[in-house]
Amino acid sequence: MTYTNLHDDLVYGDAKSTVKLVLETPFSKEIRITFKEGQLMKEHKTPFPIVVEVVDGEIDFGINGETHSISKGALLILEGGVPHDLLAKNDSIVRLTLSKFDAVERVQ
Repeated sequence: MTYTNLHDDLVYGDAKSTVKLVLETPFSKEIRITFKEGQLMKEHKTPFPIVVEVVDGEIDFGINGETHSISKGALLILEGGVPHDLLAKNDSIVRLTLSKFDAVERVQ
């Protein structure tokens, strides 16, 4: 068994969001991203599908120029190759599930 808690050892960066690999499984990489209110992760895209969960807080999730406000408990699946961005409406914790074939460094 492997165990982790997304609320342990939280670090919020002053200049930008903080990205941490918290768990690696045989099929995925589980990433925790912490945002201070107002922090933006600029538009980017991934070659593989992703799952995004808002663990705490609220973010504006931009997809192809359209903004969706998602809050604590929300889950979304996004296909690969879709441009998206994230803006923290308040201090937030986001869990990102990447394909095992994707690189954590790409998120940073």
